[in-house]
Order: sequence, then C-alpha cells, then structure tokens
Amino acid sequence: QFDASAITTSTKTNTPSLSLDVSARPAIKIQLNTGGGSFPWHYDNPGPPNLRALTCVVYLNPQWKHGDGGEIVLWPFLSKSTKVSPLYRRAVLFYSDRVLHRVLPSKARRVCFTIWSNGTNVNCKRDVALSKEVLQFTSYDQAAQFFAQSPLQRIISRAVYSEEYLESLLECIEGTQVGGGEDGASESVSSAEKERVVQQHNASVMIIVSKLRPLIDELRRRKDCVRHYINN
Repeated sequence: QFDASAITTSTKTNTPSLSLDVSARPAIKIQLNTGGGSFPWHYDNPGPPNLRALTCVVYLNPQWKHGDGGEIVLWPFLSKSTKVSPLYRRAVLFYSDRVLHRVLPSKARRVCFTIWSNGTNVNCKRDVALSKEVLQFTSYDQAAQFFAQSPLQRIISRAVYSEEYLESLLECIEGTQVGGGEDGASESVSSAEKERVVQQHNASVMIIVSKLRPLIDELRRRKDCVRHYINN
C-alpha cells in the first residue's frame, strides 16, 4: 500500500522552508505512454489559483534501457539542465513553481505516477506580481540571482528560453497523430496548425520582450553562455 501523504510529511520535516500543507491530500496522476509522446517546457504550477509546491515523479519501467527515450529534463533558471532517465523505482522531486522542465519523446512504453503536494504560501503576491518595485535591481547579477530563486521567473522564462520553448512545442505537435480518415489511418498535424502554434508563441514572447527588452536580452545572453561553457 502506497501513502502519498507520506511524501508531503517527510519532505516538510526535512525541508521546512517549503511550507508544505500536510492537511491537504496530495493530487496523484498515473501516466502511460506507449511510445511517441512528449511534453514541452513548462512549470507544474503556472500561477494562481494553483497551490502546488512540490512535484514528485515515480517511474515504473523495469525494462527501460538507453535509447528508449522518455527522460525528464530539469532546467533551473540560468543553470545547467539535467536529464534524468525514467528508471524503475526512481523518484524525482523538484519545486513545482520554479523548475522549468519537459519530457523527451518516448520510443517505448513508459509508466509513471506524479504526486503534487500543496504549499501554505504558494503564489502569494510577491511571487506573481512583477511590479516596478520588484524590478529595482542595481545590477544584472542581482536580477539573475533574484529570478533564479523566485517563482516570478515563470513570467519571463518563455521569452528567455524562447527558442527552446518553441522547439519543444513543435516536437510535441509533430509527434502527435490526430483523428482518423475513412480508412482508419491517423493524420499528421497540418502545417497550418504548426504555424498557428508558432504565431501564438511569438506573440506571447513579444509582449514580454516589448516591456523588458534589456533585461531579457541580458538573461538570454547568460543562458547561452552557460550552455556554451557546458558544451565546450
């Protein structure tokens, strides 16, 4: 018998700064991919009224091997990304509101379940309102450090990681089969649908960039510097 509440209770004891709500029953989702599925970059807690503070993913894939895909990739803001294989009985825990992540395309059967524990002070005003007062930084170093630790990174991450967001969105769409014709065959997503996704993404990014261009340009530069350093 599995007690999901034990994850919340244990984590609250060992990491009290998370302020997990032990009185709330954790939400659980079981997921089965038979191959081809993936998820784009996202946060498990995108903002109010969501109360998720901690994500725990547990994998149930005893036959998984290198090349099967389905890895989860965690990308802390302006830091190195980490790819984690969905190995049997492996658990991956991370902040729901400040760890950007995605799931790579799966080429084989992949099973997992996810537990979300709520927090008692999630999405308070300081974590959702990007006001002029918040943006009073004395240096780009201070700004980078602030956003790396704050859930407010959710507001600007799509602009900072614009190319990566779009690449993952298109990868998910291209791996999706829709409908079925009279012969029962699935059809690929149309070029028009892909173009619609590109336009929506670009429009969302431009709204952010138009208001914060110098900051976004600098944070993009820092992101690229980290990636260049790792690749070399």
